[in-house]
Amino acid sequence: MKLLRPIALGAALAAVPLMLALPMGCDRKSQTESTESKDLVGKVAEAEKAESQAQGAAKAQADAMAKAGLQPNAAGVQLTPAQRTLLEARVKDEKDNSTAALLQEILDRDKQIGELTAKVARLQSELPKPQIATEKDNHFAMAVRYLKGRGLSEEKAKTLAAKANIIEDLQPGWHVYHQYVGGTYLTAVTQGKAMIGPTEYLHNQRAALEHDRDDSLAKAKELNDQVVGLVAEKTKVQEEVDALRTEKTTLMSQVGELTNLSQAQKARLNSLHYLVGQRKQLEEEGVIVVPIFAKDRMGPKAVAARFVKDLPLDGPNPELQIQASDMGLTKISKVNVVPGSLVKNQHYTVTLAEDRKYATIRILDPERLRNDRVVFAVTD
Repeated sequence: MKLLRPIALGAALAAVPLMLALPMGCDRKSQTESTESKDLVGKVAEAEKAESQAQGAAKAQADAMAKAGLQPNAAGVQLTPAQRTLLEARVKDEKDNSTAALLQEILDRDKQIGELTAKVARLQSELPKPQIATEKDNHFAMAVRYLKGRGLSEEKAKTLAAKANIIEDLQPGWHVYHQYVGGTYLTAVTQGKAMIGPTEYLHNQRAALEHDRDDSLAKAKELNDQVVGLVAEKTKVQEEVDALRTEKTTLMSQVGELTNLSQAQKARLNSLHYLVGQRKQLEEEGVIVVPIFAKDRMGPKAVAARFVKDLPLDGPNPELQIQASDMGLTKISKVNVVPGSLVKNQHYTVTLAEDRKYATIRILDPERLRNDRVVFAVTD
């Protein structure tokens, strides 16, 4: 197919996420209650679908224009009226049918892109501005902060957040939407800039859990079948009774181990996961960051694998002790609790012994710290 001479068609197509700096609704004061009360999850899903369609159309347009030999510029993704008129004239004058068809395809898709872009803009204007999740974010904590920012008490905010569709493990880059209207809190999470979306991530997590469950059930059934078979064989082979009873005990013990494993996993979800160390060493290792004019925060090395100690939070007055000798210190002068967003005497208390040889940490707000990670940075 012959190449057309380059035409200045507006198409920075390679860099078109089709968000196009569209103004997203930031809890607009002018938005009517009937519009705000629509299902947030449904609106987010519809907007995400439209955006995906628009991105697909833009990519196809870029490929078609490259094939036609058209040179894009930075004017925009869509054709100007003058550009469209020029292409329409070339379609009529083009002798090569395949080239004419390709140019017509570009014209038709340009109209489709315009319609999809308008649809995305309309849908996103009805949505609140999302928060972008980071590695250290917690969906429940984000929900509570949002609701408290709407004037709710912490207790009320936690109650509403607990009823919402909270995702346990947020991934960096996910977009988290919040909406509070008419006493109801709604939240939704989309893929945003992340490599994997919430649906696929949760599907993979669920598939792994189901696989483990199926393996456990299959093994339990196998063990049960073996027990039944051994009991039946006992009546036939009396001399093997003792051996069969021993094997039965072993098999039942394995079933108990599986049960204990499940209970241990449940207990971990209801615990605080913590790490204790010398503040200076933790800072050097990158576990915590100690800004000059801000509170301590988690560092890039504060990965989940380092938080191997758990403090159960189901019992009354959960607390732990930090011994100076465990860290090679003679005394403890101070214990910093990281992240610094945790408030002393509201979320926890720190009490130093008179001889400074140990410190006692008492948890005042177990719900705030449940299944969360905390670093106790000790200074001698």
